[in-house]
Amino acid sequence: MEVRVDSNTNASIDDRRRKLRLISRVAEWVALGGITFAVAYSGYLCSHPEALTAYLTKDIPGVAIAPSAGSLMVAGVFSLIPVAIFVATLWEARRLFRLLGKSQSLDPAAPGLLVRLGGLAFAAAVGGIIVRTLVVLAMTIANPPGQRHLLIAIGSNEVSSLMVGLLLLAFALMAQEFQRIEDENRSIV
Repeated sequence: MEVRVDSNTNASIDDRRRKLRLISRVAEWVALGGITFAVAYSGYLCSHPEALTAYLTKDIPGVAIAPSAGSLMVAGVFSLIPVAIFVATLWEARRLFRLLGKSQSLDPAAPGLLVRLGGLAFAAAVGGIIVRTLVVLAMTIANPPGQRHLLIAIGSNEVSSLMVGLLLLAFALMAQEFQRIEDENRSIV
């Protein structure tokens, strides 16, 4: 039996691998840039109380009185939770892209990274809803009775995070199946 190797097929495989390496390198740098920006902006907000107040009150209609320093600090700490989730997500994405850029085939670590990214996407969705509610409560706790606010909002960001989480979990299952098939094919040959 003769096995024929089509040079066009090899060229297209090499081209796809080259593109994947390029995309992976760019994505790694974008993730590192996002981490740097998130940390720098959080640092800026922490060092400028007036900017932090403006940032935290942007979703609150008609704050009756300026929040106390304690309320501002509590709300600021709450607002760091989504930032931490965002930074962790970008770090895991960077790890996945680095892995994809180096591998010739699907790396066994990829499904685990996809599962972690899916979990972080879920955490971002749920955390966004809970943190927004807690920030508004903290910022308006000093308001007179009847002027405090409770804000529970589910927006497109939360729905998108949930969908991305589901997609990543589905891709993780597919990657596990691809690895099983690849291992099975190696044992046959």
